[in-house]
Amino acid sequence: MFSSIFSKYAIKSTARHQLMAPQMLLTTPRRFIDLHEFQSKFIMGKFGINVQRGQLAKTPEEAAAIASTLSNKGGLILKAQVKAGGRGKGKLTSGLKGGVQICKTPQQIQDFTKQMLGYNLITHQTPPEGLLVKSVLVHEGVDIDKQLYLAILHDRKNQGLCVVSSVKGGMDIEEVAKEEPEAIKVHTIDIRVGLTDEIAAKVIDSLQLTGKLREQGIEQLKKLYKMFNDLDATQIEVNPWAITPEKDIYCVDAKINIDDAALFRQEDLAQMYKDGAGSTSAADYDVNEEKAVAAGLNYIALEGNIGCMVNGAGLAMATMDIIQLKGGKPANFLDVGGGATTSQVKTAFEILSQHHQVKAIFVNIFGGIMKCDTIAQGIIDAAAQVKIDVPVVVRLTGTNADKAFTLLDEFSKSNKSTMKLIVNPSFDSAAQTVVQAAAQ
Repeated sequence: MFSSIFSKYAIKSTARHQLMAPQMLLTTPRRFIDLHEFQSKFIMGKFGINVQRGQLAKTPEEAAAIASTLSNKGGLILKAQVKAGGRGKGKLTSGLKGGVQICKTPQQIQDFTKQMLGYNLITHQTPPEGLLVKSVLVHEGVDIDKQLYLAILHDRKNQGLCVVSSVKGGMDIEEVAKEEPEAIKVHTIDIRVGLTDEIAAKVIDSLQLTGKLREQGIEQLKKLYKMFNDLDATQIEVNPWAITPEKDIYCVDAKINIDDAALFRQEDLAQMYKDGAGSTSAADYDVNEEKAVAAGLNYIALEGNIGCMVNGAGLAMATMDIIQLKGGKPANFLDVGGGATTSQVKTAFEILSQHHQVKAIFVNIFGGIMKCDTIAQGIIDAAAQVKIDVPVVVRLTGTNADKAFTLLDEFSKSNKSTMKLIVNPSFDSAAQTVVQAAAQ
């Protein structure tokens, strides 16, 4: 749904966050928690926003039972619950075409659910192998006369918020931006003033709504804006924002992202995110990311098999690049920062060793503020407490590097070490070594 085409409107924090929680911004690694459609619609209903009735199902029989309680006047809608756009045009590994199905009866809902649950859905936004479908959303359909696009986002250029709207809803908004950029309107919001009646009216007028629809559109937009602020959201995207023959507006498909720096105010949402992990693809929720955040580490899981531990985002990117250049694939982005403690290094090793795809670990540290001997001691402590069965290639340079090499050399020669430790001061050579180690 929302893509990099609109990334120029996204910023990581607003003045509101900077004023209310500066300590969170300084100490907490930044990620955005994205909710599933079924969660987003549940929240929207609580804010008085028009959504279809429906529930989550984890078995074909449960899906059929839910469908039997719903009106099928506008059809019954079945949606695979994975965090990826293009579900309707996707393909299941069962052979079923489309992760979104329009059905007429509960029996059809049950039959299609059997072809979704337990299979991977592949779309243009998923990995090549797709994402595992562990649950489906069953809800009422609505007759649609017109489909619109609406999103509330952070606006990098103006250091505030904006509403993005388009009459070309119901399709890939990325394609609209590419083929018909004039069809996308951006309305800036001054966060010190908020969404005024004037701006709300301009947004709705840009969507060519009149009469009853205009009044309802302004009302619904204001509720969406209130929800955006109350939830500390970074994005609310509705596509399509559908107009029915009865002249009502429904959020037919929705996505909400939450600023995790504000989760101390959003405990219910944090719990909802965790609970949702059991209902959806395991790829949607990584307990290691939560562990990394708690330890003050920056961690993002990737698809490769070489675990990387570095200090500094720039070195992290360079490390991942050189691994790719040498023919390997990084399994993660893990930045321990410039002031990591031995405890944080130990936690980093715990995270890397628990990554099921890791075949080798590359520790690449440039000692400035971060002292190399601190990293070395952290590696030694980790080896004593964490079972590490894969080769560990260590490249250290900078502050106290010689001291670090001495510590590691003494440790590797001791009878306390069972870790396969390879120390190499050359960046290029160490990268080649870890790629070869992972391939064995």
